[in-house]
Amino acid sequence: MNGFSLLRYEMRAAVKRPAPLFLSIAIPLLLIVLVALMLQSFVEEGAEPVRAAVVDEDDTFQTKALINQLSEEKRLSQALTLTPMDAKEAEAAFEQGELAGVMMIPEGFTSSLMNGENDPIVVMTNEDDPVDATMLQVLLDSGADYISASQSAVNAVYDLSIREMPEGERNRRLQEVIITYSLFALDRNDVFEEEMVVSGAGIGWERHAYLAVMMTFIFLFLVCYQMLDGNRETGSILMRWRMADITFVHWVMAKQWKWGFVTFGMLELLVAITSRTDAALVQSPTLHLGLLLAALWMSAFAVLLFSLQIPAGMRFLILFVISIIGLLSAGAWVPRIYLPEWLSQNWNPYQLSYDVFQSALLDEDERGHLTGLALWGVGLNILGLAAALWRENRDAYLSIFTSK
Repeated sequence: MNGFSLLRYEMRAAVKRPAPLFLSIAIPLLLIVLVALMLQSFVEEGAEPVRAAVVDEDDTFQTKALINQLSEEKRLSQALTLTPMDAKEAEAAFEQGELAGVMMIPEGFTSSLMNGENDPIVVMTNEDDPVDATMLQVLLDSGADYISASQSAVNAVYDLSIREMPEGERNRRLQEVIITYSLFALDRNDVFEEEMVVSGAGIGWERHAYLAVMMTFIFLFLVCYQMLDGNRETGSILMRWRMADITFVHWVMAKQWKWGFVTFGMLELLVAITSRTDAALVQSPTLHLGLLLAALWMSAFAVLLFSLQIPAGMRFLILFVISIIGLLSAGAWVPRIYLPEWLSQNWNPYQLSYDVFQSALLDEDERGHLTGLALWGVGLNILGLAAALWRENRDAYLSIFTSK
C-alpha cells in the first residue's frame, strides 16, 4: 500500500498546488501564439505581389493579347502586378526602386515569331531586391514555357499543312494559327481543368495545422510539467518516507502514474476541443487507446530521465531538443512527403503518435502504430524502473521487492 499512499499524496499535491499544471499549460500556449503571430506577419509581408512593368515596343494584336492575358490571369495576378508603361516611365520607376523588374517586348517581335524566329524579350531585374527579382524571373520563365509550346504547335501545323498552300492563303492561315495557339497556350484556366486536392499533407492542410498545434502543445506541456513537478523532496522528508518503507522506486512509479494520467487527460481534452470543428477526430474506435499508449510512452520517457537523477533543468533541455527533432521527423510541422527518407522512420515514437491522429482523421482502422507505441511505453518504463532499482541497491536502501 506504500506506493498507493505515495500516489495519493502526489495527486493531492497536484490539486492543492496547481501552479505547475497552470504554468505547463500557459507557457506552451504562449509560445505557440507567439510563433503563430511571427509566421503570420512573415506570410503577410511576403504576400504582396511583385511589381513589374512591361514596355511594348511592337504594339501588335499578339503582344497586346499576351500582356492582357498575363495581367488578368487569376493565379499569376496574385503574385505579379504587371503594369504597361512607356520606356521612359518604366526606366524612371525602375531607377527609383519602385519596380522589381521591367519586361521589354522589342519591335518586330510578332513578325519574327511568324517567321519562325524568336527575338528575345528583354527582362531587367533589380539586384537590390533579389527575392522579388527571382520571383519575377520564375514567373516569366513559366510564361515562356507556354509561348514555347505555342510556337512548337505553330511550327508543326505549318510543316504538315500550311507549307504547301498558295502564298496569300498561307500567310492568312499562318496568322490564324499563331493567334489561335498563342491564346490557347496563354489561357491556362480554360486549357487545364483545375481541381482542389487535399493531399500533400495527407489529411489536408487545415487538419494538418490542427495536429501540428496539438502535438506541439502536448509535448511542450509534458516538457514543462515534468520539470516543474519533478523536483525531489528535501533530505529530511525523504528519510521520513524511507522510514515508512517508501523507496526511490516508489517515487519513480508514482511519477509514472501521475505524469501519464495528466498527459492522457490533456490529450483527451485537446481531442474534445478539436472535435468541435472536426467531428471525425473522435469517431475512431482505436483513437482513445492510441492516446493512452501515447501518454504512456511520453511519460515513461520523462520518468526515465527522472530515475537517472538528471537535474530538472537538464531534463527540460534534453526533452525539449529531442521533442523538436522528433516532431520534425514525424511530419507534425512539415508533411513527411517533403522530408528526406533518412529523417522519417517508421519506428520513431513521435511518428507513431502522429499516426494515431492521422488514422482517426482518415477513418482508417489501422492498428500497427499501437503495437509500436506499446513497445516504446513498456520498454521505457522498464528502463526507468531498472535505473531506480540500481539506485536503491547502490544506496543500500530497501528495494521495492523487500518493502512491506
